[in-house]
Amino acid sequence: MRTAWLIASITALTVLAISCAGSPAAPAPTSSRPIGFAGTWNGTGVDSQGATTVTWALTQTGGSVSGTVATQAVDPNDGSCNSCHRNKSGAVSGTISGQKLILTMFFAAGVSGDPTPACSATVTGTASSTGEGTLAGEYSGADTCEGPFTNGTLTMARQR
Repeated sequence: MRTAWLIASITALTVLAISCAGSPAAPAPTSSRPIGFAGTWNGTGVDSQGATTVTWALTQTGGSVSGTVATQAVDPNDGSCNSCHRNKSGAVSGTISGQKLILTMFFAAGVSGDPTPACSATVTGTASSTGEGTLAGEYSGADTCEGPFTNGTLTMARQR
């Protein structure tokens, strides 16, 4: 009887030791949930044609964003082409990949109140989270009247 109990105990301990020494613990799952971009964002953009202020009003569904964008020349009364061509409103859309927003902004020609209604512009770029409620990014694009703009940098902050 004692031998059977000893064999059973050793077998149980062996099984326990083998099961505990098996594969290492699985890593904690990482969140695949995209960062939240919904809300109102204000910031600035600077590129080869000058500086502009930027406002987004974004909605988000899963990994997609859409909304409106408005740009304004830093000095809308300076009389330069930049001050006219930067005063636009349009649409913004994009997809989210991790902490990055891949975006397109489109400013159609003929928008009411646009000081250059014959001109349209398209901007593409990316922006990444730099902290809670802040983004930094790069962009390029073209205005059909003023031509390309390159080396654009964008900084945005979510409004509370």
